[in-house]
Amino acid sequence: MRLPLTLVILAATSMLAGAAGMTNELAPLAWFVGAWQGAGQFSNGRPIHSRETFSTEMGGHWLHMQHADTPPDRYAADEWWGYDRATRQFVMTVFDNTGGVRHYVSSGWTGTTLSLQNTATSGYIDRFVLRRSGDAQYRVSYARLDGSGTWQTGDELTCRRDAGPPA
Repeated sequence: MRLPLTLVILAATSMLAGAAGMTNELAPLAWFVGAWQGAGQFSNGRPIHSRETFSTEMGGHWLHMQHADTPPDRYAADEWWGYDRATRQFVMTVFDNTGGVRHYVSSGWTGTTLSLQNTATSGYIDRFVLRRSGDAQYRVSYARLDGSGTWQTGDELTCRRDAGPPA
């Protein structure tokens, strides 16, 4: 008996959500759970390295991401990713070590790409674009909207799943 592709995808998503302890709405983000090492560069070519860890929290309703740049860079952030049932969008709130707080929304995966855009309507508008590449790698691009309406890249990192214990 051959199952329709939709049923196979739904079954796989439910198993992944159950394994990660996530709600069905948050299940599309279960792939991120774990530790990652990032390497890339700022727009000026200067290298950047980071560590990111994702964990399921609060009864599977939230994905908690902790980001820490490797010295000499010092940026650090706690991010909370969730799903807003009222708007049917993924949400992300970022708290960083500069005292900043930003809110983002996403309609979800488009193929292998997940875009999260700042909900600000004026001032500093930015976004993260994450592109999955295989089972153990993704590329994250950070950009801000300039005064002419053009996205200006701030940095890009390739993150690889860390099979070892968290540092």
